[in-house]
Amino acid sequence: MKSRVLSALFLAPIVLGLVYLGGLYFVCFAVIVMGIMTGEWRQLCNNGKIDGIGYLAVGIVTAAIFVSFLLAVSWAVTVLMVGAILVWLLVRRHIGISSVWVVSGIVSIGCSGIALVWLRAEGQSGFLFVVWLMLTVWMTDVCALFTGRALGGPKLAPSISPNKTWSGLAGGMLGAALWSSIWSSWTDIGSIFVLAIIGGGTAVLAQLGDLGVSVVKRRFGAKDTGNLIPGHGGLLDRMDGFLGATPIVALLLAMTQGDISLWC
Repeated sequence: MKSRVLSALFLAPIVLGLVYLGGLYFVCFAVIVMGIMTGEWRQLCNNGKIDGIGYLAVGIVTAAIFVSFLLAVSWAVTVLMVGAILVWLLVRRHIGISSVWVVSGIVSIGCSGIALVWLRAEGQSGFLFVVWLMLTVWMTDVCALFTGRALGGPKLAPSISPNKTWSGLAGGMLGAALWSSIWSSWTDIGSIFVLAIIGGGTAVLAQLGDLGVSVVKRRFGAKDTGNLIPGHGGLLDRMDGFLGATPIVALLLAMTQGDISLWC
């Protein structure tokens, strides 16, 4: 726990500073983070080794994120999908290697990176929204962890993640909702009640992302996705919640603004 806290205290100001700067600084940050996560995902599916397929997957994800910044989200999604199909065709030729696992990582991580860049591109409101999203996911993890440990109770998904409980999920939702209401009162973004509901829903999405990565780890017999961050494991271990929350939140935001072509 001590190493977790120290790592968080060191990394949080750097991350928030890059979010504040936005533009190319934030895009490069997103590219590095999502590239590392893609490499870790490939290692999970390949006995802890990175290979040519892994480097290709990293290249596809990072290229798609840059395209979303330079051109449009529609072009970025096209690059991502074409790249994912290419990897699927290459991997399925290898006996004993499941192409579905590799491709799912490319799509989920790539869409999360594209969504983050799109959200941050909205000027000052983009900065406030991305900060809210990041802190909501982090608040979900923290509150779920401590509530689950304190209250225990029925397991949420014992065959996937034995330590997760329904009480932890409820605690994460409550923490995210309370944080979101506070953020609304500070920034005048939406009504307190509406943002609290959105925060609780985002917590559920974040937990689904967490469980999704847990499925991959259990399938390939890994405890962590890496050892990059002391006390936390790999970067994918700490960012798994964003895989569930970020693309859906961005898509719903585009829909509420009345034009799905905002993603184009």
